[in-house]
Amino acid sequence: MKISDQSMNIKHFFIIAIAVAVICSCSKEGKLVILAAEEVEYNKCREIFPEIECIRTGVGAGNVIKTCSMLPEGTRVINIGFAGSNNIEIGTVSLVSDTFRYTDGTYEFEDHANPLHLSDEGLPCYTGNSFFTESDKMEPTLYDMELNYIASFLPRLELVASIKIVSDNLNLDAYHNNAIRESGMLTSDDVWEKVRKTVEKLKVGSIN
Repeated sequence: MKISDQSMNIKHFFIIAIAVAVICSCSKEGKLVILAAEEVEYNKCREIFPEIECIRTGVGAGNVIKTCSMLPEGTRVINIGFAGSNNIEIGTVSLVSDTFRYTDGTYEFEDHANPLHLSDEGLPCYTGNSFFTESDKMEPTLYDMELNYIASFLPRLELVASIKIVSDNLNLDAYHNNAIRESGMLTSDDVWEKVRKTVEKLKVGSIN
């Protein structure tokens, strides 16, 4: 074999090897994890999703940012947790359709709310820095303290979906009684079975 033919074969080999590596890297999905804010949510997620890694973020922006910054690039995230609502029945399990950062109306910047569309199904969710006790919205709406900060890590992380369980109608005492107490109505198997079925419908693919 001529030297030029050898060089050509080696060149072709490297081209094929690079192409295979690119295809493999593109087809490989990132690890799937569930992010839950509070201990009750975290423990229930671990119980019903033993096959998926569950991570507790803690409540609020600072905790979420710290947790998400430590996740490997490409990680696929499902956020599961309680949310308040202006008028949705307590115990409702819903996908989040769109996430927004809550603003009080004094800001005029178009991108300040950091809007992101997640699903054609479900309800919009606004993320704030404190517990919501009032709302000026008439349409059914969810409120939390974590989701939009998770969404801020796109495209470094992939936010597959967010599933919210309505814990209260903007009442802190009701939240504690329904969601945090061990005997609260939202720690029941029936509610969390709805959460599991919602995740199963997502068809999130292989679990690493």
